[in-house]
Parts: sequence; C-alpha cells; structure tokens
Amino acid sequence: MALDPIKHTLTNLLTGYGYNLYEGKNRARADDLLVREKAAEMLSDGQNALRDLRTSFQKRFIPPLTRENPSPPAERMAQLRDIATVAQRVEDLATRIRSMPVPTQDRVWERFRSERGTLLQLLQQDYNLISPCKELRDAILALTPSDWGDAASSSLQSLADRIERAIRDRSEFLRVPGW
Repeated sequence: MALDPIKHTLTNLLTGYGYNLYEGKNRARADDLLVREKAAEMLSDGQNALRDLRTSFQKRFIPPLTRENPSPPAERMAQLRDIATVAQRVEDLATRIRSMPVPTQDRVWERFRSERGTLLQLLQQDYNLISPCKELRDAILALTPSDWGDAASSSLQSLADRIERAIRDRSEFLRVPGW
C-alpha cells in the first residue's frame, strides 16, 4: 500500500506536468539539442584554435616595433586581420547553431505537423550540420602560422558557407507553408 502514493507521485512527475522523459518526441527534442550543441562545440574548438593561430602568427611574422621599423608589415597585418575575421565568423556560426529554434510543445503546432515526426526530421537537419562543422574544425586544427594565406582563408570561408547553407535549410524546414 505504501508504494501506491510513491507510484502516483512518480507518474505525476513524469507525465502529469506535460513532459514525459520517455516519450519519443521528448527524446527527439533532447537529441536535437544534443546534436546542435555538439556541432557548436566543434565550432568553438575551431574558434579557439584560430585564436591560438593568430597569436602564433603574430609572434612569428610581426616583429616588435623599433625606431628603424616603426610600422608592422602591412601584408602581415592584413593576414592577422583575416584570421580574426574568420574566427569571428566561426564564433557567430556557433552562436547561431546554439540559438536555433525548435517547435514549441503546443496544440496549434500539432495542427500543422506531427510534433514527433517534425522533430525527427529536424534532427536529420541537425545531423547535416555535424559534417561541415567537423571538417571546418579539422581544417583549422591542421593549420600552422606559415600555412595561413588566401588559399587557407578561402577554404575555411567555403566550409563556413556550407554550414551557413545547412542553417538556412533548417530554418526553411521550420517555416510553416503559407505563412
């Protein structure tokens, strides 16, 4: 008899308050968040590596200013700014991925789409983020200060464009047709 109130309380905790941890759609919602966080984490790792690369580049290629040489080399300064620009773009992509919307749990949304089916398709959209995020992180980690140039920059920008397209595709998927 003592187990009945405990069982009742547990049932209310798991289902009575509108959220059931074991329900398929709630697992899909949690998986969606987990996949997006992993993609954003990879980009954050890449952004941190770019910050370290920028520091190493500056130490190696930009000599201390002297009376004879009061200005740093303009070409090297442009490359340093380019590294910072790419790092900022990678950081912005990570922020956008972390803040991507997920359909709310409400009856209005259910009129347009099955919530569980939508979340599973959304999870597939998020998996499409993982590959380019990993490629971008790996490309950044492979760079050395002497590797940095226009080719490295354009290669990283191209990978960032792929991530941008995956973000747009996911956003388009969530748009309700006719609105």
